[in-house]
Amino acid sequence: MIVSVDDSGDPGLKLERGSSAYFVIAAILFKDDLDAEEVALKIKRLRQKLNWKPKHEFKFRKTSPEIRKLFLTELKSCNFDISLVILDKTTFKNNKTFGKDASKFYNATILKAIKSFELERAHILIDGEGGSTYRRHVKTFFRQSLTKGAMEQLTYRDSVDNNLIQLADMIAGAAHRLVGRDKDSSYIRIVNKHIVSMKTDL
Repeated sequence: MIVSVDDSGDPGLKLERGSSAYFVIAAILFKDDLDAEEVALKIKRLRQKLNWKPKHEFKFRKTSPEIRKLFLTELKSCNFDISLVILDKTTFKNNKTFGKDASKFYNATILKAIKSFELERAHILIDGEGGSTYRRHVKTFFRQSLTKGAMEQLTYRDSVDNNLIQLADMIAGAAHRLVGRDKDSSYIRIVNKHIVSMKTDL
């Protein structure tokens, strides 16, 4: 099993200083390697069809509406499951669990998303970096929070080099459009059949 994870918005809780009002995590489950390979290949071929360079990244906020819809339409026939967490951060403004700690909030939101899947020896891919101490802390957090044997490996990857994380980014962006002033469901409807969970709280 492979799970790719990305976000839309930001996990900051200092709303008075410009943090986004909403935060979205999209977790994408591929139940076997072949499903993941099919997705990666389709994204590669779409990039070629668009005459993009190999390193040109599919990123929702930097992509035109037409290409967003083309991307999601191309991928909707593949085999994967989607778990979404869409949070209104104003409800966490005075939460004593997180305080102003964005990293705790971020990891708790990812955990909420991936716990919707029945995982077995999953390799979890998360967009981003972080120092070695931080990565060790996060791996310990997930191992202790998930059932035994659910996670075999957790890896941070740069999304520009990983098509599976780019799919998670595009779906997170599509889901973010459901809230705030946008209230646009046209993107997420394309992959609606893949959604197995959509939560709005922790």
